[in-house]
Amino acid sequence: MTNVLKKAYDATWGKYVFAGMYDKFLAKVEAAGLADKRHEFLKPAYGKTVELGTGTGLNLAHYPDAVTELVLTEPYPHMVAKLEEKIRNYPKRVQLTVAGAEKLPFADASIDTVAAAMILCTVRDPGPALAEIRRVLKPGGQYLFLEHVRNADPRVARKQDIIQKGWYWFGNECHCNRPTVQTLRDSSFDIEDLQETKMPGAWEFIEAMVIGRAVRPITDKTSPATVSVGKSDGCGC
Repeated sequence: MTNVLKKAYDATWGKYVFAGMYDKFLAKVEAAGLADKRHEFLKPAYGKTVELGTGTGLNLAHYPDAVTELVLTEPYPHMVAKLEEKIRNYPKRVQLTVAGAEKLPFADASIDTVAAAMILCTVRDPGPALAEIRRVLKPGGQYLFLEHVRNADPRVARKQDIIQKGWYWFGNECHCNRPTVQTLRDSSFDIEDLQETKMPGAWEFIEAMVIGRAVRPITDKTSPATVSVGKSDGCGC
C-alpha cells in the first residue's frame, strides 16, 4: 500500500473492522479447535519468552508456567489498544513493547523462547523477521511458530493466488499464498518439529497450517545474516 492508502486504511477498515472485530472474526475457528492448537504450539515455551505480533492477545491463556518472563510485542497501533485492555486484568505480569518483528529492541542472544502465531504471512519480507528471531535467541533457544501457509494441494493453491489481492486488503496485508513451509526449511534454524495441519472451521483457502519448533544452533556464534526469500508465485507483496 502507498502511505496515503495505508493511512486511510488504518483510520477506517484497520481500526474499526480488522482490529475492532478481530476476535469476533476468529471466534468460530477458535471454538472449533484453533485455541487447542495455540495451546499445543506454546506448550514447549520456557524462560524469558517474547511473542511477536501478539495482536489482541489470543495466545495469552496458553502460556505454560515454565515461562518466567513474558514480553509481548505488537506494531499495529489499533491492535496495541486492544491488547492493553486485555492485559490490564491479566493475572500474570507481562511487558508490552510496541515493535515489529523485523526490528526487535532486545539484545543479541538474550531470549530463551520466541513465539509467533500467523506473522510470517503478514510481514513485508519473512527474511528479516527470521534473522531478527535468530539474533535475539540464545544459541539453543527456540522459535515456536503457528502459521497459515500455501496449500499443498495445487488446486487450492491456485485459489489462494487468485484471492490473494483481495485478501491482502481484507487481512491487513496478509499473504495467504506464501510458501512459508519452504521458507522455514531453507532458514538457518534447525527444524525440530513441523506438523502440517488445518485451521479448524476456516475457509479452504486459509485452512492449511503448520505448527512447529525451530532451534538456533547451539554452535551458532556468528552474527545472523538476513535470510534471502523469494516471492511466492502470485504473491501480492
